[in-house]
Amino acid sequence: MAEQKEPVRYTFTIFTPTFNRAHTLQRVYTSLARQTFRDFEWLVMDDGSTDNTSQLIEAWKAESSFPIRYYKQENMGKHVAFNRGVERAEVELLLVLDSDDECVPHALEQLKHNWDPIDTHLRAGFSG
Repeated sequence: MAEQKEPVRYTFTIFTPTFNRAHTLQRVYTSLARQTFRDFEWLVMDDGSTDNTSQLIEAWKAESSFPIRYYKQENMGKHVAFNRGVERAEVELLLVLDSDDECVPHALEQLKHNWDPIDTHLRAGFSG
């Protein structure tokens, strides 16, 4: 029997695969904290980091104004971390931000603004 996905909980999942990038993750976190559109979660898939990534994420989870889900796996490569993260996304819209990326404050708002007018029957044909 195929595994069923949980129902959509947020408009966006912002997904970040990471490996030993605690020194750059602040950029992603800060840019997400500044978003004007707030219906999102941050999903971090850690590919076996040996730095302080897990402690950093746990501290952010305690203070963040948005939900953060963090998973750590044995180091198996970015492609495996990426695939496992996508499997855990519970949303219609997935935005991948690498561990040194950031978004301007209106990024999610603009993406949603441009997504909404697309006919729901045509949305499956869009990606970016």
